[in-house]
Amino acid sequence: MAYSGLNDNQVTVQCGLSTGIIGNARKKGKSLNGHNIVKILLTYKDLNARWLLTGEGEMLSSVESVSTTELSSFLKMQNKDLMEKVESLNREVGDLRRQLAEAKSGYRELNIAAEKSEAKPYDL
Repeated sequence: MAYSGLNDNQVTVQCGLSTGIIGNARKKGKSLNGHNIVKILLTYKDLNARWLLTGEGEMLSSVESVSTTELSSFLKMQNKDLMEKVESLNREVGDLRRQLAEAKSGYRELNIAAEKSEAKPYDL
C-alpha cells in the first residue's frame, strides 16, 4: 500500500472488500480469509502471492498476470502447509500441557511428603 500510495479505504474499494477489512487486518492483527486474498491478488496482478501470504520473496511478481487456477492451486498448497504446521504446533502444545500437569502433580506430592515429615516445603 505504501509502495502504491494507497490507503486502507482505497484498497477496500478497489478490491470490492467489506468496509474495515484492511484496517482490521493491519491495525488489529486480524486475518484475511482466502476469498479476500484472492480479490486482492486479482485486483493487484503485479503483487506476488507468496510475498502477500508469507512475507517471503519479492513484493512484486515478475509474472504479468496470474490465472485464477494458478492462484487457487497456490493458495491450496499454502493452506495445506499451514494446516500441517498448525497440527504440529497443536501436538507440541498437548505435550507441553501434559508435562506441566506432571510437574504440578510432582509438586503436590512433594508438598504432601513435606507435610508428613513436618518439613517446610522450601526446605526440600
